[in-house]
This record gives sequence, structure tokens and C-alpha cells, in this order.
Amino acid sequence: MHPALAAAIVALATWESWWWYARRIAEAPDELIAFGIVIAAVAVVPGVRLRRAVRGARLDGRALLGLAMLLALHAASHGLLPPIVRAACAIATTVVCGYVAVAGHWPPAALWGAVALALPVLPSLQFTLGYPMRVVSAALSALLLQMQGLAVQSQGTLLSWRGELIQFDAPCSGVKMLWAGLLLTLVGCVGLRIDLFRTLLAVAAALALTLLANVLRATSLFVIEAGLVPHPPAWWHEGIGVAAFACAGMAILLLLQRLKTP
Repeated sequence: MHPALAAAIVALATWESWWWYARRIAEAPDELIAFGIVIAAVAVVPGVRLRRAVRGARLDGRALLGLAMLLALHAASHGLLPPIVRAACAIATTVVCGYVAVAGHWPPAALWGAVALALPVLPSLQFTLGYPMRVVSAALSALLLQMQGLAVQSQGTLLSWRGELIQFDAPCSGVKMLWAGLLLTLVGCVGLRIDLFRTLLAVAAALALTLLANVLRATSLFVIEAGLVPHPPAWWHEGIGVAAFACAGMAILLLLQRLKTP
């Protein structure tokens, strides 16, 4: 069976999950952009001649059996598993079939992770990781500020300085930066066809780089919030965040080039 036909069959068979997903991401621009990025990574595969790949791609018997089992699991899980889990199964299977149709070969393991991050997972990540990451970022920021000669102490998600408390609020947790950095990493691994072991190395490095970028961002914002910079422009707050993520993103892309599978 041609994988494009298989993708169409899977999408039709799991239309309920796709409809649920469409309604969710319609209200979440970040997830909508993420899904567009994943689809772009599937459709624009470096070095692939589309017409030749589309003509030559086929799914063998084992692949078809796997697809049938996934569809059976999706059908049997109705009312038992959360909608996001069922949507993950449906979307991942459809996207993998689409990748095979375009590229003519099975995708790297990173595609599964990229699809997972394209689901509406940001609220859950904010809920589970937001507070711990704020605590860690506050502690590391206090350490950096102390190295600059400032008597700053961390108290949970607060920084204490000169009798004042400056809070790390939810947007400063770095969860969104972490999510975007991991998405960039996994999509890059798909595009460069990086193997599983090197993908895991890239993910670990992306975790460290995005955490470091958020700490540098939070430290810079403390300098502004504490009044150490007189009359800073209003755009500095957003600009520092963009600059921090841009530096982390460039570092991630350079790393992926080094990890590129020969």
C-alpha cells in the first residue's frame, strides 16, 4: 500500500481525534505554530526528490500490521484513555505515513517526540514543571548575581535584595523556552536524519542550553527590575527574552550540525 493512501485512511479512521485536536489548537497559537513546524519538517526533507520518493515509497506487510494494531488500539481506547493520548496515537501514525510518502523511508525517532510536543501539552508542562523551574532559575540567578558582588539571596521563587523581594512569576519559569528549544531540537533531528543515540544527546544538551538561557534572561531582568539600570526602554523586557532564546537556538543548531549522521 502507498503510504499516502495509508495516511488518508488513518486520518479518516481517527477523524474524531483530529477534530478534537483542531478545536484545541485553534485556541492555542503556540501549538498551532508547532504543528505547522512539524508538518513542514515532514514535507520538506533535505535532499529528497519528491516525485521519485512518492512513486517508490511503499508500506510492507509488517508496517501495515503495525498500523492496523494502532488503529485497533485507538478504537478500543474510546472512553478509557484521555483525548490527548488518543489524539497523539492518531496524529503520530498519520504524520509518520505522510513522512514515508514524502521521503521514501521510515522517519528518525525524533519525529515521534516532535509530534508529542505539537500536541496541546504546554498547559500541563506549565503545571508540572513551572514551579520547580522557577525555584531552580531563582537559585542559579542568585548565584550569578552574587558572583557580580550583589548580596542577593534566593528564597524559593523569590530573590531578596536590600530588604525587597522580587518574584519569579510563571512567565519567567522558562517552560515555554524549554518547550520551544526541544521542539527546535527534535525538528532539526528529523531534518538532518540524526539517529536515536545522537538525538538523546541533542535533547540533553537542549535541556541544559535552554535552562542556561532562561537563567541569563532572569538575571538580566533582575538588574532591570531592581532599578540598577536607570530608565530602561519598555521593549527591553521582551527583547532580552528573544535574545536569550536566539542564543540558545543558535547553539542548538550548531550542535545538531556536529551531531549530523554521516
